[in-house]
Amino acid sequence: MSNIKYGAVIVAAGMSTRMKQFKQLMNIGNMSISERVIVNFKNAGVTDIAMVTGFNADKLENSLKGFEIHFIRNECYETTQMFDSVKLGLSYMLDKCDRVFFCPVDVPFFTQDTVRFEMESDADVVVPMFGNKDGHPLLLSNDVIPSILKYEGDKGLKGAYESLDGFTVLRMQVEDEGAVIDADTRDDYKKLLELHNKRIMHADVKLNLVSTTKFFDEETVTLLKCIELCGNVREACERCRISYSKGWGIISNCEEKLGIRMVERKQGGQSGGTAVITKEGETIIRAYEEIKAILEETAEDAFDRIMKEFELI
Repeated sequence: MSNIKYGAVIVAAGMSTRMKQFKQLMNIGNMSISERVIVNFKNAGVTDIAMVTGFNADKLENSLKGFEIHFIRNECYETTQMFDSVKLGLSYMLDKCDRVFFCPVDVPFFTQDTVRFEMESDADVVVPMFGNKDGHPLLLSNDVIPSILKYEGDKGLKGAYESLDGFTVLRMQVEDEGAVIDADTRDDYKKLLELHNKRIMHADVKLNLVSTTKFFDEETVTLLKCIELCGNVREACERCRISYSKGWGIISNCEEKLGIRMVERKQGGQSGGTAVITKEGETIIRAYEEIKAILEETAEDAFDRIMKEFELI
């Protein structure tokens, strides 16, 4: 994947008639919708980005001067469809990149993880899906662009890639609600704000196992997993940035409270001894992580319900 050159086309030429406001520059948090789409791509390593502008082009382009992207004007934005803007962007990208992402400007909350996940596929067309709904950004191989540019049907980009012959089209399930939420209307914009608030504010669950005092927590799990990885307690402590004596203190306290051996030690050797996690140790780690997962899911449900009840999200 490192040798593949990726580009992106963002279409932002529309007049926002249903929003009744120039949505390209509407803010969500501390960034405009347009800025968010650009940043999402850049954070995933896509740097060759072209934006097709039209309505309020000067204003939009001036607001994005610092992002180092290429602008293409659709001078006929009032009388053409989105697919005409798509063709302008893809024509510019043809043969400049191996694979090209496409996204309308009003789908600003897909994540960089979704972009990277799509990069793992070698299909000619990749369509992210959340639930049963197709989303964005699409990923197109350079090989399909000429065929898409020749499409003259009335079903836009979707019709173009679904009519392709001899190319693979992959619909890929993603855990990313933002990939399918656009900003056509005020209600859509409200959903985007809710998603933004949900992502920046959430319940953070900490699980501690206690008897008279705390003896098992995230730090314990991290240390034990590091011991399993390194096969050596001293090296594991160094990686966890704790002292050797503190590391053994955590292990000894845990073993005392649980009444089981967590770490099997073997003295001597060139490395100063080896260590492995016992089966009992592996079992308590799995149990801890399962409890924590259940608590996190419960906390997330409670967070959404209560915060909405108090109209805080």
